[in-house]
Amino acid sequence: MSPSIQHENEPKANGIRQRLDAILGCGQRTYTPTQLVIEKARGCDLWTVDGRRLIDFTSGVLVANLGHAHARFEELFRQYYGELPRNAYNMVAAVEVDAAERLVASMADNPKAQKVLWAASGSEGIQKAMWTALHKDPERTVIVATRGGFHGKKGLAGDVTGESSPNPNVRFISFPMYEDKPESFYRAELDALARDFPGEIALLITEPYLGAKGSFHPPKWYHQMLQAWCEEQGAAFILDEVQACHGRTGNMYAYQSYGIQPDLVVLGKGMANGEPAAAVVGRADLIDALAYGEGSDTFSGNPRACAAICATFDVFKEEGVVAHCQAVAPVVMQGLQGLVAKFPFAKCVRGEGLVFGLEIENPELANRCVLEAYRGTGELGVHFLGPLAEKVLRVSPPLIISEAEIAEAFEVIEAAWARIPA
Repeated sequence: MSPSIQHENEPKANGIRQRLDAILGCGQRTYTPTQLVIEKARGCDLWTVDGRRLIDFTSGVLVANLGHAHARFEELFRQYYGELPRNAYNMVAAVEVDAAERLVASMADNPKAQKVLWAASGSEGIQKAMWTALHKDPERTVIVATRGGFHGKKGLAGDVTGESSPNPNVRFISFPMYEDKPESFYRAELDALARDFPGEIALLITEPYLGAKGSFHPPKWYHQMLQAWCEEQGAAFILDEVQACHGRTGNMYAYQSYGIQPDLVVLGKGMANGEPAAAVVGRADLIDALAYGEGSDTFSGNPRACAAICATFDVFKEEGVVAHCQAVAPVVMQGLQGLVAKFPFAKCVRGEGLVFGLEIENPELANRCVLEAYRGTGELGVHFLGPLAEKVLRVSPPLIISEAEIAEAFEVIEAAWARIPA
């Protein structure tokens, strides 16, 4: 057993970390040099069990788009949930229908958004979306995915994650990252697949931006090209918006940011502001390709999840959350660019809306940046996730963060990172 992460002046947290390592396998969680032990959370703030306050630059993991313990959300959630059971397997609660109708209505600009298929997690939603395309036309077996994506660890979701696959039917294509290549390069890859597998391609799945790979955000023409190619091939175009939906990219949905109309959109994370929920929204002919029981499971579409979805929609409308995100996004970008200008180890920043990747010189320094921000100025710190792709810090605060909170966070980061040798 590896030794517990321990920090000075954190007696309560250190004890909990020791208990954690004694009873749980490390595979349960991703690595972070901080292993924050939380006691409470409100708005954009987290409090440790030892009484320190941290400004949350993670939203959990792009989940708490409305922040933590949002008073209006919690009030509406309780109203929608009422006295319903926590599980409604083989039953129907009206709130489930309400939530599904609202999801479809929220995508009125995409005529392909016609029906809903619930899931209990993002990776499960990915798998179900892929099932629909494979069931609709069993003669089509080839699955195309963009290289470097992250869709999950299990089943078909795991098969289309990364750059290689144990599934012999999966083929990967390039996603714009560091390379500066023309549209014709990517189109040539697609056309080669069309020649090699005529009439055999079932679907193409991609993310709006590569989050886990290090926050790579492509030009609009890239996704528009993928959609056009799928239409030519009769293949389903699936957009994995699990981490991008509900305002994160500066629009309610990322497909709006990129000017496309996917056949299936997979939603999760921020959709229910922290309640476990995911959904596939898209073409009726695809979703109806699954017969009774082929897409069912214990927790999908449960009343609590659907109540949270409805409450989230209400708060977004009442408080103009997307417009607020658009207003403060340039402020965060400016702060990140300031870090790049001030610290030699901060190399570049990429992003849109309120999701950014700050690339650090190397993995060791990236972890040091997370740790020093956590230590902050004593009583106040900033919470980052462990680095993505080893050396990229994801910056994804709640969409409700204020300009004052942003300024406070960057003041802490600058003071903390000044302790890191250049």
